[in-house]
Amino acid sequence: MGPEILLTRAIFAAALVLLMCGAVAAWASNNAIKRLAGIALSMLGAILGLAALGAPNALLIAAACAVFVQLAIGAAVTVRLQEDYGAIEAPETDQADRQDDMPGRAP
Repeated sequence: MGPEILLTRAIFAAALVLLMCGAVAAWASNNAIKRLAGIALSMLGAILGLAALGAPNALLIAAACAVFVQLAIGAAVTVRLQEDYGAIEAPETDQADRQDDMPGRAP
């Protein structure tokens, strides 16, 4: 086993760790900004894993563009949450939705 294979495996292992840490952060967080950060971390790990596997440059660039678009849309949704609900925490927005959906209220 040469040093190149060990380096590739180490980079791939780091990519998997980033991917899993980001996924757990996005899943476990109630805050929309923290979820976006988790998604960004997870996607960074996925792109690093693709690079470690020897993916073509065009695929890496396309993946980076997809991540940028996803984060831009997520930031826009977060801004709308803040404007409409006054909060970006999931329990607070859920509570506001439940109050809006209470029976007996006229639309």
